[in-house]
Amino acid sequence: MGTWAIILLLWAVIAAAFVVVWVVRRNHGPLDTGASTEFIGIAVGLLLSLVLVFALEHYRDAQVAAQAEATSYTTLFSSMAPLPGAISDPPQHAVVCVMRAIADEEWPAMADGDFNGTAGTRKAIAGLYSAVEAIPRDDPAVAPYYDTIWSGVLERAGTRDARLAQGATAISPAIWVVIYVGVFVVLVLIGLSENLTSRGAWIGVGAALAVALTAIVGVSAILDQPYSDPGAVGPDAIRNSLAVVEASTAPGSPVTAPCRD
Repeated sequence: MGTWAIILLLWAVIAAAFVVVWVVRRNHGPLDTGASTEFIGIAVGLLLSLVLVFALEHYRDAQVAAQAEATSYTTLFSSMAPLPGAISDPPQHAVVCVMRAIADEEWPAMADGDFNGTAGTRKAIAGLYSAVEAIPRDDPAVAPYYDTIWSGVLERAGTRDARLAQGATAISPAIWVVIYVGVFVVLVLIGLSENLTSRGAWIGVGAALAVALTAIVGVSAILDQPYSDPGAVGPDAIRNSLAVVEASTAPGSPVTAPCRD
């Protein structure tokens, strides 16, 4: 469920609560709701606070995952640097191609809600595995570094999976339902127990409640979808790592040559 859908549903709940309050007060006037208003209000406020914190942690986890993935590719690329150029160029070029595919294909796909990985990136990763497998393990110049290179390949796979996994929302639909129900009940209880008499005061209080609830729920929804606008976590980390890798390579090197489709 998108951010705007969550906010629109909230506005519908707020509107429904205001209608119920208006109908009841018109027929019965203000009612004494006792301590229930305060108790339920505290419970809903605590729930909203916890959801906001939970969404913020989810957003931070996505940032950490993106940075960890970018670092893993830089580390993998650097682990091949001690190899002779004729041996290191193909796998290093494959690393560059995977990084380009992630930045150019997977991040836009994630922004559109696709967290399964793109075909182009999977193809580039297959090319990376093939290039690393082609490294002559028994070559004396390779043997000291071979295990480290493969460890880097596996670590890279884990960080990519972690980054894709962060695309899923952490706040389940059931939690949103509880929030909507809680907001509805609290607004009704507040509306029935308030002793305001002027229309202006009612409009002011209602608007203040609507704005506050929209801000909390809206920010929570945005943070819970870390790869979607607005405020999306972008491919800055992988692009920065790619720039570092390309800058460390001599001009005209096959390592930074265009990637084949």
